[in-house]
Amino acid sequence: MKGSKKWILGLTGGIGTGKSTVSNFFRSYGCTVISADTVARTVVAPGTQGISDIVAAFGSSVTENGDGITLDRRALRQLVFSDAESLARLNRIMYPLIMAEIKKEIHAADGVYTVVEAPLLFEYGLDSLTNRILCMISDTETQIQRTMERDGCSRMIAKSIVEKQMPQDERIRKSDDVIRSNMPSPEDLEPVIKKLHLKYLDIIAGMFEDEFFSGKSDRS
Repeated sequence: MKGSKKWILGLTGGIGTGKSTVSNFFRSYGCTVISADTVARTVVAPGTQGISDIVAAFGSSVTENGDGITLDRRALRQLVFSDAESLARLNRIMYPLIMAEIKKEIHAADGVYTVVEAPLLFEYGLDSLTNRILCMISDTETQIQRTMERDGCSRMIAKSIVEKQMPQDERIRKSDDVIRSNMPSPEDLEPVIKKLHLKYLDIIAGMFEDEFFSGKSDRS
């Protein structure tokens, strides 16, 4: 995190822009990857405070078979993406839970550096944890098609999800590095990511050199 010995890369981008593919490349380079989507599932698992808060806010209709125990993600998604107030309420519940868990996982990370993969990196304020931000972008139609294929949802739902996310121009403006993922296959991305990885290692090495020569190193 900023101000700590750990170097954190924020990886963001809209739905269907290739973040998971890029995360796998970073894992293969020895990085620790923390997925905000995975964390979001963890903090609302059965028996957690998260699921209790969601049921209290939206009712048991957003749980599987109305059991009030297991979140029905599709039902919740359809609710919040058709109602801005409900989406804001959900974010108020999820933000502190996700932030706390990601901080905990960063503290435990032992990779060459840590990648925080988060589609809502800026919306949740997770960019405050990072040293640098890589943004994945793609054209709208590709995002819609990838979302439909991945989630098995209708075009209307996929289009609504894409349109309600932060505009790509705004993400680009807030990021340090940008990659367009409209490539024929994931393998085409690999040389680009490898080049960035080496660049990040150089940045980290330079930081430690500056620290050493300034006398701020902890080395005796």
